[in-house]
Amino acid sequence: MRNKVLIILMVFIFSSCEKIIKKEINSYNLLPENSSAVISINNLGKFKNSLENNSYLNSVSNSNMILKNLVKQLSKIDNDKEVLVGLYDSNGMLNYNIIGLEISNDSITDNKFKYEKFDIISNNPLANPKININYFASKFQKINLINTNFSVALDSANTSTFMNKIFGNEFENSDGNLFLNIDASNKLISINGVVDNYHVINQNKDKKISIQEIPSPKRDVYFKFKNDLIEDYDLISTNHEKKFNFFNFENSDSLSENYKIFQLKKGDEIINVNGLISDYKKKALDSLIELKFEASISNEIILGPLIVKNHINNSNEIIVQDSQNILYLINNSGQVEWTKKIDGKIIKEINQIDSYKNGKLQLAFVTKKSLYMLDRKGRDVGKFPLKFNDAITKPLSVFDYDNNKNYRLLITQNNELYMFDSKGNIIRGFNYDKKGRIITKPKHFRISNKDIIVFKTNDELKILNRRGKIRIKTKRKHNFSENEIFEYQNFLVSTTDLNEVIKIDMQGNTFLEKSIANNIKLAGEKKSIFTLERNILSNTKNNIEIAFGKYEDFKIYLRNDKSFINIFDSQNNKIYLFDNELNLIKGFPIKSKNNADFIFEKNAIEFSIKTNSKNIKYQTIK
Repeated sequence: MRNKVLIILMVFIFSSCEKIIKKEINSYNLLPENSSAVISINNLGKFKNSLENNSYLNSVSNSNMILKNLVKQLSKIDNDKEVLVGLYDSNGMLNYNIIGLEISNDSITDNKFKYEKFDIISNNPLANPKININYFASKFQKINLINTNFSVALDSANTSTFMNKIFGNEFENSDGNLFLNIDASNKLISINGVVDNYHVINQNKDKKISIQEIPSPKRDVYFKFKNDLIEDYDLISTNHEKKFNFFNFENSDSLSENYKIFQLKKGDEIINVNGLISDYKKKALDSLIELKFEASISNEIILGPLIVKNHINNSNEIIVQDSQNILYLINNSGQVEWTKKIDGKIIKEINQIDSYKNGKLQLAFVTKKSLYMLDRKGRDVGKFPLKFNDAITKPLSVFDYDNNKNYRLLITQNNELYMFDSKGNIIRGFNYDKKGRIITKPKHFRISNKDIIVFKTNDELKILNRRGKIRIKTKRKHNFSENEIFEYQNFLVSTTDLNEVIKIDMQGNTFLEKSIANNIKLAGEKKSIFTLERNILSNTKNNIEIAFGKYEDFKIYLRNDKSFINIFDSQNNKIYLFDNELNLIKGFPIKSKNNADFIFEKNAIEFSIKTNSKNIKYQTIK
């Protein structure tokens, strides 16, 4: 009996140990032992954008059929976790293994393997995924902790080739390994790295270690892949406190349009390698309009670009959605910060709210099926997304009644309304008695100290209180158009399907403002009302005539006490922007196939447009 107990105990111990060992397995343990180069991609969307939009990286990735195919396979992966690539030689041919969690999908054409929870995609049909203890990769994993875009590690043979290509006689041949963290924008590639185990071969003490500029843009940084790993490693320091400040060069008057600048700093058995590569050429669109960045994505853009605020540095960023329902956050350098796949197309717009009241902004929006809230890094917040059985039919309405960040999120489903707080809890005190299909997005106004929620059905203007009950009943019914409702001088203003502009006071009285034979567009704010009838743009004081066209997206933007009117002419592909006195803003109209999204800063107007199905531009006028 005692032996039986011991056997059971031993089986339990061994099985427990096996589970512990399995827990410690990571993607680095599955890299081929003879990897001559390893690439770590922490943000696949940002990596893809770097290759597409930086012409230097694009040319490198297309310089070799194997690398070109590797990039093609990576572009088919939708993943927000780290992806590793091991490059190695097999029978005289360059091979790659792509390793990650849940990266395999039906569109991948390479060989697919599975090792426990990890997927492996390879161009090698004889790939044999197995656990290994690869010191080269283990060291790289430590360096890779500061990776923000992608990192590369090279074996000793490739390290010497790479360094000699850049520094020539300045670099003393070494048997060390090169570890690079790379950050790429449309303009620049910045490199921060180290060569560890720096044991110099045939050292010449007279050689100088200095900054070396390579003026010729035609000189490629190229390396061959061979099997030559070093297995003895010590912990290394990357000396970040003295890191090369790349971006001081960006505004230097002495720089040419094409440049490569590298720094070599030698220490004991460690070399710090810092570099800057650029092929950026400033494109002058107009004497007034400056191009801040341009970016492309792989698939067709179906929504956006929409401008959002980065609460960390107060810069403006872009969100677009592609035909695969993937969201992209593009930062103010044109880099993709993150991508996220959602369940459908966003309905028209994205709101930013501070639901935790700490200055950090979240993105709130709806698709046909769901209410989403994402944080700055594209992660779902709390219990979001909330899923719905019935279709959501209007953009998300966000109310902050008392400007205290106690937000209310209102969902429209045909003739029904449902209200939630910013934590995703339904507001039990809000009950709307459904009647008639809702044809405009519900809005909140405070007029004469009355909080009202207003929207239109086909035959009625609804004015509700905070609890969803009728607060003001209009004394006359109209068949309404789908033009929005605006607040103007303590009135509600909108249009009927008879092209009448009507005002409603807080007692429910209706007043005819004007009646027009042709289709009319309306935009307004507290101080001004603007109308567009065919090619006549009017405010309450005067009107102007603009060129004939097919005018859409008649929108009003507010900045402090000033308003701006935006109109898009889809017939002549022109964007117009006027101030509240109907003066055309200098630089407009501009040519575009789509309307722009605008943001009005203190000393500049910034806007973003879609230039073709996959490309956007971010521009500014000062």
